[in-house]
Amino acid sequence: MIVVIVLIQVEQKTVGEAAKAIEEIEYVKNVHVVTGPYDIIAYTEIPSRSNIRRLVSDIHEAPGIVRTETCMSV
Repeated sequence: MIVVIVLIQVEQKTVGEAAKAIEEIEYVKNVHVVTGPYDIIAYTEIPSRSNIRRLVSDIHEAPGIVRTETCMSV
């Protein structure tokens, strides 16, 4: 499995709703609401690099998503 950490910024007042939606996405293991430049951090494990596009696309479908930054383990 490949560990992927996704740093997520959301619109104001949508953090809770976005975090709940992200928790339901396939391959997402943990979701944390945080302070700082990002609002949510999602810890994921994907079986192969070919799954990264779908994972990020699914996260962007959550309500209020403004921007993501994806960090893949090497």
